[in-house]
Amino acid sequence: MGERSKSRGVGPVVTNLAERNCSESACDCAAATSLDQQALCLSHFLLRCYAKLEAVDPRGQKSRDERVDLAAMRAFIEECSHKALEVSLQREDLNNLERARLLDILLWASELFLILRAPRVTTEGPSHFLDTGRAKRAASRRF
Repeated sequence: MGERSKSRGVGPVVTNLAERNCSESACDCAAATSLDQQALCLSHFLLRCYAKLEAVDPRGQKSRDERVDLAAMRAFIEECSHKALEVSLQREDLNNLERARLLDILLWASELFLILRAPRVTTEGPSHFLDTGRAKRAASRRF
């Protein structure tokens, strides 16, 4: 079958990870999974997921001036969640901290899926939803 099998929409699936080392420089650990078409040990996989999820999470950013590639963002979030689930189900040697981190990644990715699906609400100027008393007073003056 070779080194790679058919793609499932989130990039090629590396089939012989057990024989490969982590692609991060100066890391001699065996690869646990792949992400962005790179073989990664569990530690580097977790670090990369956290870094990229933080980078694409709109809740942690004040404003975004550059255009966002939503398709690429969704593809990464999907791949990240699939790989985290795959690792958590296939690896029997995980400690509690590693299990917790994989679960955290799954939960964070699912939150981001919901955020990306929600319609974007933009307001110009100060938000009128924050001062409900002022909105009620303005509405009562009209009648």
